[in-house]
Amino acid sequence: MRRSIFIIVLLFICSSPAQAEINNRAALENLQTVKAVFDINQGNPGILKLRLQLIEMSYQQLKKARVQPDFVLTFRGKASFFLTAGMKHIAIEDRDVQKEIHALLEMFSNRDIPLEQCAITADLAGIDNEDFIPQVDVVTNGYISLMAYQNKGYALIPME
Repeated sequence: MRRSIFIIVLLFICSSPAQAEINNRAALENLQTVKAVFDINQGNPGILKLRLQLIEMSYQQLKKARVQPDFVLTFRGKASFFLTAGMKHIAIEDRDVQKEIHALLEMFSNRDIPLEQCAITADLAGIDNEDFIPQVDVVTNGYISLMAYQNKGYALIPME
């Protein structure tokens, strides 16, 4: 119940006209590019979809501010199940949300935003590398990716 209320409030705030008037001018001053790596491990499909929508909103707002987003999305934990094709790894009632998640992932992929899935997580969850949708790149160790991107100047954005 608390999560439902949180999600409704968050959606209201993000879509509020007053929110559109707020700017990030000071934070974005003199920036041409914003580099961020998102650590996504949310297993609730509705919240996972919301997280991806918030990434999309951030992407669009940066573009509107004439700042180039340089994003990488990394996946681990229970989020991994929703990056798979077919019904083998998800409940039937989650199929519609999985399709929406796939559409968001395809949109990110079409923008050349890397989508990385941790192979360690996949192995622990019993997911074969071939089970993932084609837009997803399975990497040996998601933690190494997170460390490496941070060392390349990407801001870590945890999205549990």
